[in-house]
Amino acid sequence: MDVRFLSGEQTQSTLVGLVESCESMQWAVAWATENAAFEKAMKHGEKFEHFVIGTHLFQTHPNVLERAATLESAAVVPPTGDLFHPKVYLFRNGHRIRGVVGSPNLTQAAMSRNVEASVLLDGSDGDAALTDLCSFVADAWNEAEAITPAFLYRYRHQFEAKTAAREELTKFADVRQPAKLNTKRAPHDMNWADYLVQVRSSAHPSAHLFKERLQVLKDARRLFATGTPYAKWAEADRKLVAGTLGRKKSQQPGVDYGLFGSMGASGTFANLVIDDPAGLSDALDCIPLLGVVTQGDYDHYRKTFLAAFDQGGRVGGLPPATRLLAMKRPDVFVCVDSANRKDLCENFGVSHSTTDLENYWQRIVEPMHGDAWWRHPQPTKATDAEIWLGRAALLDAIYYTPR
Repeated sequence: MDVRFLSGEQTQSTLVGLVESCESMQWAVAWATENAAFEKAMKHGEKFEHFVIGTHLFQTHPNVLERAATLESAAVVPPTGDLFHPKVYLFRNGHRIRGVVGSPNLTQAAMSRNVEASVLLDGSDGDAALTDLCSFVADAWNEAEAITPAFLYRYRHQFEAKTAAREELTKFADVRQPAKLNTKRAPHDMNWADYLVQVRSSAHPSAHLFKERLQVLKDARRLFATGTPYAKWAEADRKLVAGTLGRKKSQQPGVDYGLFGSMGASGTFANLVIDDPAGLSDALDCIPLLGVVTQGDYDHYRKTFLAAFDQGGRVGGLPPATRLLAMKRPDVFVCVDSANRKDLCENFGVSHSTTDLENYWQRIVEPMHGDAWWRHPQPTKATDAEIWLGRAALLDAIYYTPR
């Protein structure tokens, strides 16, 4: 038996040529999308003895299954049980058998972009390895299922629903070690129990006012839940959420609205909140009140927020932008301001002096959303559930340093 290495670039052309020249073929692939090799195989579909397609991890496109279903020789392995992961392409001409075996799936990416490697086996039905491969594909086909309309309906529905999950697997978040190790306060090392201990206690108990923090978040949640745009709120409510009430007015009986970042009662941001809140309101509308918040949502918010400051060369900074975010979605965002910036950034392993609106998502939000405490399911205990709803914003209680 002759064995020859195939590069990724050679695989597709080799498969296309073998499809045209063979008398019959047997394929077993983990995943499939439309590509030149698949198109050629469908044109010669009558040559298939067995065609087995896997669907684990929802990588196979439903259009491929729908088209393959027209072939009596095609079968599908449902996306349950042990992972079906072979990539075996066999071609027979009389007693001669040729096979392509290796890493490439029957996908456009494998045939055109990925770094792949495979071998071309060229022998006969007297070669044990080749006959064993033929038996393997035949056995896989016997254990697979017919591609029925009912299966296609179920699979297509779930394939579309899992688009975001597939895209998420292509990301590699910039998760960094804390500047100081073994502090028990590094977010990436905390589980939910660790988080609860840290967020309920601090080196400065009088400054953290934990119950008051929960009340601030509860009041902000009530305002956003009305569905009324921020620009149409009463001025006092806009100031409350923006953190621009001022030191004295923020400190009200039982609650301090300056927690989570006091932005001051004067200055560009405070003036916008009072006189021209439309741009800030438009920015807040970019962030959904419920459900997943994507990087695209954040990028839209950032650009809209900055646009509100464009007149006269004014620039909106990280503290006011993240204050608004933390008030609308305290489960997703934490306000980064002068009182927590150094400690928070050090524990996230990033520079406090270079962290800004441009990289806030990559440095803080995205890594945080992979943390065990953040991913913990919503607790059933009411007091813990209240914390969970504001778990990102409440990091301020851990990293806040009173001035």
